[in-house]
Amino acid sequence: MSPFPPNHASTPDEQILLDVLQEQHHCLEQVTELLKTEHNAIIKHDMEQMGHILDTKLPLLSQLDQYDKQRQQFFQESTGLPYHDGDFSRYIKEQSSAQIQTIWGLITGQLPECKTQNEINGRIISMQQKNTEQVLFILTGQSNSNTQTYSHLGQTRPQKSNALYTSV
Repeated sequence: MSPFPPNHASTPDEQILLDVLQEQHHCLEQVTELLKTEHNAIIKHDMEQMGHILDTKLPLLSQLDQYDKQRQQFFQESTGLPYHDGDFSRYIKEQSSAQIQTIWGLITGQLPECKTQNEINGRIISMQQKNTEQVLFILTGQSNSNTQTYSHLGQTRPQKSNALYTSV
């Protein structure tokens, strides 16, 4: 027996949930496309485009958060239960129309792709920042506290900086 209240097909509440999920899906599609565009901008070192993407991405992420809160609130009000992702998915499967089930399937299928692309972009940016820092350390003759060498006894010691480029 399901812990959720019986489904009343095509209720106004169901329409509210459908609207929220459709908006969430549309917003998630936009974020996914932006992340792909961002990836290309990162690879090309196109800072201007990355700035435009960030200006577009931040409001979309805020909207996604709002839709997520609306969805959670809908679940809590409809069931009287605290929100948990697994319970919501089960609620959708057991209590919602095929249309809502389909859109929820699209959302849950797209989230891992979005997360993976965001992680890839973050790793590339992090690697580029480390490379830039290393070049700056070399060019300015400053010691990079992360740069270490090993002695003949296998002990670590800071690598001495080479001030060759500071006099250029």
